[in-house]
Amino acid sequence: MEDQSNMKNPARSYTHRRGQAKPSDMVLGIGAIVGLGVAGIAMWSLLNPPTATRLEQLGAEEHEAIVASSGGIAATESIEEILGAVQVYVQSKQYPQATTVLEHAVSQYPGDQELHLALGDLYMLQNRHANAYAQYVSGIEIGPSSAVAEFTAGTLANMLDQHELAAGHYNAAMKLDPKNPDTPIFLAAIQMKMNRLGEAKKNLAQASVLAPERARIYGMRSEIAMRENKLGIALEQVRRAIDLEPREVGWILQEARVLKRSGKAEQALNQLASLAQENIDLPETAMIMAECYGMLGRPGDAASRLMDVAQKHPDDAKLAFEVALWLDRAGERDDAVRWARRAVEAGNERAEAWIESLE
Repeated sequence: MEDQSNMKNPARSYTHRRGQAKPSDMVLGIGAIVGLGVAGIAMWSLLNPPTATRLEQLGAEEHEAIVASSGGIAATESIEEILGAVQVYVQSKQYPQATTVLEHAVSQYPGDQELHLALGDLYMLQNRHANAYAQYVSGIEIGPSSAVAEFTAGTLANMLDQHELAAGHYNAAMKLDPKNPDTPIFLAAIQMKMNRLGEAKKNLAQASVLAPERARIYGMRSEIAMRENKLGIALEQVRRAIDLEPREVGWILQEARVLKRSGKAEQALNQLASLAQENIDLPETAMIMAECYGMLGRPGDAASRLMDVAQKHPDDAKLAFEVALWLDRAGERDDAVRWARRAVEAGNERAEAWIESLE
């Protein structure tokens, strides 16, 4: 997949804060074709202050005294100086102190967009996504909006399972920056979650014009074609993704799923066998291989493959229950029940009901 180095630093410049830059290139990883996270969002500049302010030159004890005195920073400093002081705390990972300063500043200057968006980014650093989304919405409402702010708000809304809101923000971001291929890709992912496959296809078509080298576009198209039972198209699209990113395991797994659905279980197994052992031993890979073995009338091999992987993932309740089911299909009822009990211990309620059904 694409280089993710630009996703590691959550800071962005003050020019970015003015809406002049684009969202960073977010990567949809294995199993995340339609599942989005906040990783990779370009955040407001909280880590690299542009200038040293008087507050930044104070000692730690003086800083603490100012914060303790009724949030005095907001009352005595300009907005730029407030943000500079917040950066000092963020750089040393003193998020509660930074939050105190910014929350007070927002109450002091409720009409300042930069403070709302900065507070939203600070909440993101603390995984307080609902709070972060509220601040982004406030900042957008104050205006002027930007593609970056709308894009970030859309991703936060998605994390909160507010898919309609997320789609609305992504649509707004596309209008503000129609040449950014990330936005139609992420909008398509949301639409796939909502089963709006026609709309998703339109956005992926737009993304393919803007960035034809993005493998994820074709991987997502393959997933859509599978849902529509257009297996020839699904195979064609995922192989385009593989041509662009031949080392990406997710595309190999997708190809195997398409081949399996097409009744080509042996070919799917051969594809999966070409993976590195660490990837063959992924639970997701083992599940596909087991289904292929089942199609070939080899339930014992299916159980054996899953069992090998399950031993390396003792807390995977779903995997343990799959071992039990395939053992039962292979005629190994006693071993199947033992694995089902292991699945129950790991928290699988279906396994418990299955055991009860045998009594």
